[in-house]
Amino acid sequence: MTPLAEKLPTMTDADLKALRLNAVRLSESGSPTKMATAAELVPLIDAETARRAASPSTTVKKPRAPAKKKVVPATGHQTALPDSKAA
Repeated sequence: MTPLAEKLPTMTDADLKALRLNAVRLSESGSPTKMATAAELVPLIDAETARRAASPSTTVKKPRAPAKKKVVPATGHQTALPDSKAA
């Protein structure tokens, strides 16, 4: 099994789709080594996609971060020193 085939279960659905498109393209043209490797990957990608479709959704949605509170912009000069006459 190729090292890439071992990573298939950890890839996202979008990554699998892109990998399959590239594997199909390479299996049709390219160097003989790349064509053979790509031809081996296509059925493995299809099997992984079918396995994911058959299993119930195990992805857990992350809860959204709470909305940030609006901060009122500061007015005036914030770095001014205290007035020496007021002391």
